[in-house]
Amino acid sequence: MNSKLFLMAMMLISISSFSQPLNRRASYDISKERVLYTVGYTHLDSEYEWDYRTTVSEYLKNTMEENFRLLDKYPDYVFNFTGSRRYRLMKEYHPELYSRLKGYIDAGRWFVAGSSVEEAEVNVSSSESVLRHVLYGNNFFRKEFGKVSSDYMLPDCFGFVASLPSVLHHAGIIGFSTQKLTIPNLKTSVPLPFNVGIWNGPDGKGVIACLDATDYDGDLMPRLDIDSYWDNRLANDQKKYGITFDYRYYGCGDMGGGLRERDVINAEGSLQNSDSKIKVVLTSSDQMYKDITPEIRQKLPVYKGDLLLVEHSAGSMTSESYMKRLNRKNEILAQSAEQMASMAGFLTDAPYPYGKLNNSWELLLGSQMHDVLPGTAIPSAFKLAWNDEFIAQNGFTEVLKNSLGVVSSQLNTQTK
Repeated sequence: MNSKLFLMAMMLISISSFSQPLNRRASYDISKERVLYTVGYTHLDSEYEWDYRTTVSEYLKNTMEENFRLLDKYPDYVFNFTGSRRYRLMKEYHPELYSRLKGYIDAGRWFVAGSSVEEAEVNVSSSESVLRHVLYGNNFFRKEFGKVSSDYMLPDCFGFVASLPSVLHHAGIIGFSTQKLTIPNLKTSVPLPFNVGIWNGPDGKGVIACLDATDYDGDLMPRLDIDSYWDNRLANDQKKYGITFDYRYYGCGDMGGGLRERDVINAEGSLQNSDSKIKVVLTSSDQMYKDITPEIRQKLPVYKGDLLLVEHSAGSMTSESYMKRLNRKNEILAQSAEQMASMAGFLTDAPYPYGKLNNSWELLLGSQMHDVLPGTAIPSAFKLAWNDEFIAQNGFTEVLKNSLGVVSSQLNTQTK
């Protein structure tokens, strides 16, 4: 066999190894059965105690390679990963791995999750920015993979403003999850309103919210299906609200990579045992929200208001003020540029500058990452973020100036 035929054969073998249907994908009915949605996930801080140079060269590469190995080895394992900006970096810097990644996504083994461009800060950033995260994030997923996500996943943001569920609802999001409101080994001084319920905004619109999805880099114990903690938690959910399901992360962080192999083994070992007390489902981050019918939704508890993180990071609301200033200036400039471009198009049929605006927005949204905009990353990360903000600023300014020139040309300046 010549080298080209051999390579094609190896590719076919590789593809068949991950495109087989899962051996034990559970069938379940959350209106009758006790179900625990178990979401395999790797948390990656795009910049934190490192910057994009390390993220691109090591962490994104490791995330693909290590999870590919687990996906090939364990037929029931599925994986979730967020942030269209990170997928863009994979495509640009690791094209061969990215091509292979598409196969796992097509096979339903790797899920695009969270809907957004980045796992971004949502307190300082504007509501328009949150809408843009969903718009640009899911547009990228749809274009690249033919997939979209229905949830907004923010395990590591430092609290959440009361308006967020309204904004997410109007963006078409149906579910939200976090684990940051409960800190391992610390007793939070702000009790959570529920584990799974409805979080509504000021307009009465909202999303299904999982507020205690457990520690994203915590261990997964053997026989999760008979674990006493989850047995009791589900019993409490049933007693309080008449629901028999709950939601949890398992995985690792904050440097991406593959999950711990022992956790994957424990996850598979919790499926469809004869003595199971709980039906464990290994699934996408948004599947539970899709499974909740209007009748079940009526049973869920409802909360309206802020969700405060009080154990740490309060100072991040004021630190790195220059970063916050650049962000707000660009959010305002983007609005002005788009309005003026729309007016120019209306008056003269001038082409709308989609490319310039979209590219500028992508840079702005990427810099809202939950350790960059709050101010909890290393100095080199901020130098890169400032540079992105300046490039975005130049893009928005160019659109504003050109559009303003077009509009001005239509003014009747003839006078005595």
